[in-house]
Amino acid sequence: MSELPIFGNLSSIDLIAVAVNFLLFIFTRKIVTAFRPNKESTSINTKVWTLRFINISLFGIYFAEYFIGGWTAQLSKTGLTLLIAYLFVSFLQIIIIRKYGRVKEIDEIEYRVETYQSEMLNLILVLAVFITVFIVIINVWGMTDWFKTTSVLGGLLIILFSTKDYWAPDNINGLMLLYNGDVEPGSVIQIDEYNLLAVTIETTLTQTRFRDLRSRHIIVLPNAKVRNSKIEVLSKSSASGLMRYTDFKIGYGHPTENIDAFLTEVWQQACDNEKALNADKQAKITVIENGDHAVVWRLAYWVKNVYSLFDAEFAINRAAYAHGQQQGVALNTPLTHEVLS
Repeated sequence: MSELPIFGNLSSIDLIAVAVNFLLFIFTRKIVTAFRPNKESTSINTKVWTLRFINISLFGIYFAEYFIGGWTAQLSKTGLTLLIAYLFVSFLQIIIIRKYGRVKEIDEIEYRVETYQSEMLNLILVLAVFITVFIVIINVWGMTDWFKTTSVLGGLLIILFSTKDYWAPDNINGLMLLYNGDVEPGSVIQIDEYNLLAVTIETTLTQTRFRDLRSRHIIVLPNAKVRNSKIEVLSKSSASGLMRYTDFKIGYGHPTENIDAFLTEVWQQACDNEKALNADKQAKITVIENGDHAVVWRLAYWVKNVYSLFDAEFAINRAAYAHGQQQGVALNTPLTHEVLS
């Protein structure tokens, strides 16, 4: 297509690309939000600035082409191809996740999450677009002789095979996590190796995202590390809820019935203050250890809302402190020895 004189070396296609790039730069955040809704603000900001970096790079290329021309024309077409491919993949991923994904309510928030089928289709889509973009770029740069001298697909297979140690483990483990369904979005898991007690938010081909129940921060782990760890799935509990317990070290000298009554009152008060506790399931009180300095009493209770495990624990501890003050039950470990100077 011929160039327009008033725009120097820019062709009509380049001008259309500049206009489209400008509109994408303005509406980047709306586009990213529409592509992947229900994402945390940090994830959205990362994608926004990634797309804007591509936009700014293309603006720089078009600016150079306006004054220089020559090889920058191929470079601008390459950049435009990559941008179109990115938008095309993102658009198709919307269709895939809406058709084959599912909506999951996690801690009273609805998320549209991936499934085994949607991630398999995403993988096929990315590979197909990657091969197509590779062929288009070869034609843009006039290197079609490569098709005659060597097998392009063979070269791509060699590249994929040589880099399999970087992408294959997480991708394979991600598909296995989605297929097995044990660590699915919404499940509360505990991984002692990483001191993690969290709710699963999303599993993709490369990583699994959790929300830590203590700090409410997002934790991201590669899929290979998740599957190679010992995982306790806490959310798949009985209808009564998840059994948890709190231990108290109480000094000797208190009658057993007094401590039973004290801990029962603690549990009842905590149930009144925290709805996550199952008030219909009676708490169990047991003696775990008759130690040298104190008796270890265990109060076992059931939590209906697994997303509020720590809220339930905090309610138990607060009620224990309040009732301990009222009834004169010391919760600190008694000092049973004397330090001689």
